[in-house]
Amino acid sequence: MNPKHVIILSLAVFLTNCGPVNQKGQSMKNDLINLPLLGKVIPRNSLEIEGNPWGIQAGSLDEEVLEKAGAIGVKWTRLGASWPKIEKTKGVYDWSATDKAFNAALKYGITPFVILGGSNGLYTKTYPHEDRQKAELYGERPAPPTYNPVAMKAWSEFVEAAVLRYKDRIKYWEIWNEPNHHAYWGKGPDAKDYGKLVEVTATLIKKLDPEAKVIVGATAGILPEWTGEYLEMGFADKIDIISYHQYGGEPEERFPKTLELRKVIDKYNPDIETWQGECGYPSQSSTRDFRGRAPWGVNIQAKWLLRQAFTDVALCGSTLSNYFKLYSDGDRNILQTRSFLTEVDSTIGYYAGYGRVRGAGVNEKCLLHNPTGEEKAGYYAYQNLCAVVDNRYELIESKATIEIKDPGVFYGIGSFEDAFPSVPLSGAFKTKNNNHLVVYWLPWHGQENLPKLASVDLAIPLKFSDPVLVDLLSGEVYQLDVEAGDNNSAFKNLPLADYPMLIVEKEELVLKN
Repeated sequence: MNPKHVIILSLAVFLTNCGPVNQKGQSMKNDLINLPLLGKVIPRNSLEIEGNPWGIQAGSLDEEVLEKAGAIGVKWTRLGASWPKIEKTKGVYDWSATDKAFNAALKYGITPFVILGGSNGLYTKTYPHEDRQKAELYGERPAPPTYNPVAMKAWSEFVEAAVLRYKDRIKYWEIWNEPNHHAYWGKGPDAKDYGKLVEVTATLIKKLDPEAKVIVGATAGILPEWTGEYLEMGFADKIDIISYHQYGGEPEERFPKTLELRKVIDKYNPDIETWQGECGYPSQSSTRDFRGRAPWGVNIQAKWLLRQAFTDVALCGSTLSNYFKLYSDGDRNILQTRSFLTEVDSTIGYYAGYGRVRGAGVNEKCLLHNPTGEEKAGYYAYQNLCAVVDNRYELIESKATIEIKDPGVFYGIGSFEDAFPSVPLSGAFKTKNNNHLVVYWLPWHGQENLPKLASVDLAIPLKFSDPVLVDLLSGEVYQLDVEAGDNNSAFKNLPLADYPMLIVEKEELVLKN
């Protein structure tokens, strides 16, 4: 890591939680909730948590960054075993960076799932992208090994060397990153061609380590038809997980496509899990890669992260939700080359809708400020989530009835509204001893600061004995009154915000006053 980007670590990260922060990293308290305050959630690092469905892509193979991931409490991280970085000379493998990263992740209690991928220019040539504007933004890479028998042999040898080296530590292998994207596949995407790579690679991985889990897809977007094209080739029994990367304005917008994807998967192998393997949201407008829509802000990013987590797990049925990303070592002083400016671009600024507007600079989806390494609000929000929601809870089918009493600043929501994003969403979980957890939120585009929250009455056919409200953004916990029947609970005048809040049994939490 560049010395100017060194992240200062402190034991305090494991012991304290400053709650959401402003641009200067100063602690912020939620003064909009008018309930008795009991205390704050105590963060737990990954070693203190047995398991959960929360992950983060570290953005670095450095141990300092992985230690910061461990301090969040995530149990998963997406790391890379890049073929061109490991085999720079034919037949010679340099595992020094992956050795360090994989060992560090495990040291801090995090399970890596590892991407095997990256076209290697030692064996295949580069095919220029027909769209030169996209080539300028995304860059160009050599073609995948499927276009060359010699390259396929070299690829198989690389995969074998990786699996044999790490089979005692790594059990989750992902085959390629975004193979439906020219920038990462290195040639015009072809589902059948990707299927050839998957069949050879998955067969080899399972042969070398029968306990290994094979992850495929990792597509840019959710692509049911594209997925079906390679699954119909007849090797679905070799696949354990299909992942996707669905960037977009609101995380809830991915829900309809995940239902379509699930139908396609079930046709070939209903035992295949789905993972949300990579997605995040920038905290400011000037970011490389996916940009999103205005407004931006550290609290907007934190809210988006929390909404993504519950969208993935409670709505979409994914068994893992992975945030992209923790750290970016880019240099914001490196400006994007613009060779294709139109009259529109020259008048109102480069215009690309939701897409990528630059391929250079800092990726502001990171949860640590560049270059200081200071934590953003999303870092603390993720700590709160990991501390509260772990593998004690399993998802159950129980839907809350939410009645709007006061819309607050969310103008237009009410009993007369039935359209997204103006309808509150909810999900429910339970522990083995039947302690319940309810999550609810309004899927409006997040706002950096709210002058007033909405107020709702919430009823659900689940029993609560001593419920509390958890504000995941601040980590604050509030006492709740409940009207409880034998198998139902009703809550009056709950706050409703543009990010998830939780109703949980107090005994499931460890609080600091």
